[in-house]
Amino acid sequence: MASGSAVDSDPPSSTIRAMSELAERLHSLEIALARRDGTAIPGGLAALIDDDFAEIGASGRRWDRAAILDLLGSGPAEDVAIELFAAAPLGDDVVLVTYRSVASAPGLPARSAWRSSVWIRRGDDWRIRFHQGTPATEDPPAPL
Repeated sequence: MASGSAVDSDPPSSTIRAMSELAERLHSLEIALARRDGTAIPGGLAALIDDDFAEIGASGRRWDRAAILDLLGSGPAEDVAIELFAAAPLGDDVVLVTYRSVASAPGLPARSAWRSSVWIRRGDDWRIRFHQGTPATEDPPAPL
């Protein structure tokens, strides 16, 4: 190796621990949104949606903040599971999360979708800025 070259090293354990804690926090926020359950969130679900929010839903429909708040406020909570959750920092205050959601209702087949969200930090809070859902096949997931 040439003198003065950068050497790859593992991140410090404090960085790994902080990212793990953040991933757990974002996972719980994604679950609250998916299940339409803001009871444990100060300010409710609206506190999680950024003013500039945009979504491309699994249906192909585009959503803005007002439309998604209407949807979240209508209808009953859903039974949704999140699988294969991953969080990747894109910057100091931006995180990309990816996962597979499985929604189920009595008497209906389960619906699966691959989902990705971009979360941004606003002060001490995290807000969802972008979300996309893509219908998933029932094939076993391939590693990313």
